[in-house]
Amino acid sequence: MVATPAPRQSLSMATLCGLLLALALPTALAFFTALTYGTTQIRTLINWGIPVHWANLAAVIAVVILAERQRPASIGLQPLRWWTLPLGLLAGLFILPVSGLLANALGSSADARFAGFLQSLPLATRVLVVLTAGIFEETLFRGYALERLASLLDNKWWAAAVTIAVFSLAHIPAVGLAHLLPVFIVSVLITLLYLWRRDLVVNIVAHVTIDSVALLVIPLLNHHGAT
Repeated sequence: MVATPAPRQSLSMATLCGLLLALALPTALAFFTALTYGTTQIRTLINWGIPVHWANLAAVIAVVILAERQRPASIGLQPLRWWTLPLGLLAGLFILPVSGLLANALGSSADARFAGFLQSLPLATRVLVVLTAGIFEETLFRGYALERLASLLDNKWWAAAVTIAVFSLAHIPAVGLAHLLPVFIVSVLITLLYLWRRDLVVNIVAHVTIDSVALLVIPLLNHHGAT
């Protein structure tokens, strides 16, 4: 007997709210901030942006547990295994140079101005930025949005395409169109990582590793090189 395919999940009000919180709100806040304060990075924006991101994350988690009545596994939060952290670390160390090589081959590079601004922040702030970006972005874009869209569209690849597009769009106010390609490439690679393992912690560790090299390791090496 041929198995009957599972029916496509219908969009509930709870999931609609979750998708708006995971995709629309971060993008809207990014553009609102740029339109209100301009594209010049201000430390005050970083300071208030961090708690806003964590509040946004908490709201999405509340939707999953309280409104959707789903388990954390529904957004890719799997039990830790012995290979979870090493795999995430290796994936981040792989994605970082590969994305850079691909971007350079295509004639683009990361925004040195934005990177320099982030690297100039105090160490404690940079650590918070790294952890916030890794946990917030992977949970909302890969864990929640991709999983819910995959169920709604009955196609993980379309879901991945939507999340990659929105993730890249949300970074335009920070890096600009001219430097968007590296962000897009990293998004594609880290999304493929998620589709391969469907493990949110692996993705978080990979994301944190990538940002740690850029915001913690490189400034430390530059400091020692200057002394």
